[in-house]
Amino acid sequence: MFRILICTTDNEPGVLDRVASTFRRRGFNIHSLTVSPTLDPAISRMTLVTDMKTSSSRSPKAFLERLLNVHSVVDLTEVASLVRDVALLRVRATAETRPGLFQLAQIFHAEVLDVSPDSLVMSVCASPERIEALLESLRPFGLLELGRSGAVAMQRSSSIEALPLATEDIEDAVSF
Repeated sequence: MFRILICTTDNEPGVLDRVASTFRRRGFNIHSLTVSPTLDPAISRMTLVTDMKTSSSRSPKAFLERLLNVHSVVDLTEVASLVRDVALLRVRATAETRPGLFQLAQIFHAEVLDVSPDSLVMSVCASPERIEALLESLRPFGLLELGRSGAVAMQRSSSIEALPLATEDIEDAVSF
């Protein structure tokens, strides 16, 4: 089982290294780590997924909360949450197997991005479990390449502790 932590930090050089080093020193394995800016460009949001088995009696959350540049840490492990991963995968495809691959893509809500004579590339955004199920379904065809983003998570309800947002009004919440 995995522990899912959402951590808000200062958006500055070295913070990611301090978080990763804290996990390394304490013997926590980072299964997945994603970092992105928030609505406030001075704040970053990290989603960390780590194994529940640890060599320490203290939780990883307690160690993160002690770091200087960390504003908040929310543990989503025991609460209703949405977890999504993005995967790009290349699978072997022939004229005979291509219809079956398109059917699997449709069942798993994957998008076929590229088709070549001997392979095709799919993109899927889903729960980690659903992506694993797609991978298992595609293994008999021959998986050639896989790239995954790592988990991004958000609580389902605002009834639990919320992450801090920007300190000033934000006119446009969408930026690329």
